[in-house]
Parts: sequence; C-alpha cells; structure tokens
Amino acid sequence: MFRRICHFVILIIVCYSCTPPVKEGDPLPDLHNTGIYVVNEGNFMSGNGGVSFFDTLTNQVTQDLFFLKNNKQAGDVCQSLDYFNNQFYLVVNNSGKIEVLNDDFVNTKTIGGLTSPRYITFASNNKGYISDLYGKGVSVLNTTTETIEKKISINYWTEELLEFKDTLYVTSPASRYLYLIDTKTNLLTDSMDIGFGSSSITQDANNKLWVLCDGSKDKSILPAMLCIDPVSRSIERTISAADYTSYASKLNFNPVDKCIYWIDGDVYKLNTTLTGSSKQLAIAAAGNNFYGLAMNKHTGDIIVSDAGDFSQRSQVYVYTKNNALKCSFKAGLISGYMLVK
Repeated sequence: MFRRICHFVILIIVCYSCTPPVKEGDPLPDLHNTGIYVVNEGNFMSGNGGVSFFDTLTNQVTQDLFFLKNNKQAGDVCQSLDYFNNQFYLVVNNSGKIEVLNDDFVNTKTIGGLTSPRYITFASNNKGYISDLYGKGVSVLNTTTETIEKKISINYWTEELLEFKDTLYVTSPASRYLYLIDTKTNLLTDSMDIGFGSSSITQDANNKLWVLCDGSKDKSILPAMLCIDPVSRSIERTISAADYTSYASKLNFNPVDKCIYWIDGDVYKLNTTLTGSSKQLAIAAAGNNFYGLAMNKHTGDIIVSDAGDFSQRSQVYVYTKNNALKCSFKAGLISGYMLVK
C-alpha cells in the first residue's frame, strides 16, 4: 500500500513539472533555447493548424507560435517542420504551401504552387526536396531563391524522404517501390521493390536504412519493417507483422540508445546494434491514441503525442531513454510532427 501511495505522489510531481500554456500577455519564448516544436495539424478544411513550442530549459509552453509571431494563421493542415541554414520550413499540406521562417519564427517567404506537400528534406547540394500526396512526384527547391526549380515525376503519392550519399530515398504509400533520386542530377535513377505501402524511413548508426511498409491484404503482402543496405541496395532483413491489422508509423532512430522506435498502437523499439534482435514494448499506450513520435538526439528522450479524439487539444508526453515519464504538456489540435532543436 505504501509503495502505491509513493508511486501516486511521484506521478503528481511529474505531471505538474511542466507549466501550463502561455497566456495572453505572457512574454514570448526565447527560441534560442533548446525546445520541442510541435506541429498541430488542425482540422481538415478549418485552417486552424499551428505550432506549439515547449522550452526544455524553462518547461514553458507557448501555443500557436506561428500566429503570435506573424499575426496570421499558418494555414490548413500543418504537416511537418524542418530546419536548414538557420531557417524553418513549415509544410502546410492542404494549403499547398511552405512557410519559410527565420530563427525567430517570423515569416520571410511563402512558397506556393504545390499541390499537397507532405515532407521536406535537404541535401548536400543545398537543395530542398518536397514530397506530395497528389502531386505525383518530388519538387526540388532552390534554397537560395526559395523557389521551385524542378519537378521529378513519380506516378504515385510520395511521403517521407531521406538523403544518403547523394541519393534521395523516397517512400510511397500507394506503390510497392522505394524510389531513388540522384541529388547531383536531380533525376529518378532507380527503384526497389520492397513490398507495398512504404511510408516511414530512418537511418541508424551503421548507415543502414529502415523502412516501414503497410502491406496489402488484397495483394497478400503483410505489413513489414525492412533493413536496407544503401551501398549494395539490397534488403538485409525483413520483419513481417503477424497479420494485416498492424499499422506501424512514425519510425525514428534514437542515437543515444541506438534503437529504432515506432508507433503501432503502443510505442515499440528495436536495438539496431544486435543482429536478429526482436521488437520490445517501450511505452504502453494505456488508452492513449499515440499519433506523433520524435527523439531528442541530445538526451535520448522519447517524445510521443496523444491526439485523443482529434477534436480536443493533444497531450504530449516526454519519456527518458529508460522509458520513464519525465513530464507532459498540452499542445494544439492533432499534434503529429515534432522537431527537437
């Protein structure tokens, strides 16, 4: 009984270690501090997407950072956020645009002309690459002029992107291929048959690529996670799901414990340093609707969002690398992508 009471007291202390969201009149956050940028999708066709910021030094939460800094809404379905050359790139899916922001999160340019952008990544040639739900390809961004200079055609939905040694790897949830683009020529040069429905991709410390595939019951292809050698361009390992009910997403590599993490109801992890290792339960959902996942590469903290019923503000949980709850805070509506800076 005493142990249960102690656990309850500790839980109360942890839950209140993060302060409430910033209120009107409170000072804006110091964005030079380390923190977690939480991209809140908002409701489709409602234009209520935005970004929350959690300062990991002060435990202060600022809601709707984009609006506070720019006095306008970010747009319809804020999808993802990246940081390159001292600028943020906020991808706004249903608005078909990318908002370019300086270090203080103030808008410097809006990149339009996109169909339904999803993710952006940057390569050693200082080019940005943008995937698209309906655009059937990858757009190439000139980061000097902040204009789209080329469209690389792919006949399917393109999703997450990863650049490794002048090759851009492009996942595609509606096809059975992983597409390869040469970033020196900006040409589609190859594709790999990896199953069906590739969605999420990450790179481990051994420079192996890990890819999640949704599979297809109609095509008798089970959902799976694959390990790919990018040098030989061969599949080294396939970990198939037991049935078609698995829906894994948000694959991340944690450089501190050398494990890959993903969401499949609960949060699971797999040690990439051990050949033949199997998945382990990392964080039980316990009734939460886990939706977004990110790693703090400095501390090894695991950050996971609970989107709830998609109509209330999301709860974001921060766990230590040992999977112990560190703190939690409220973000915006449907918190998905998270950037730790």
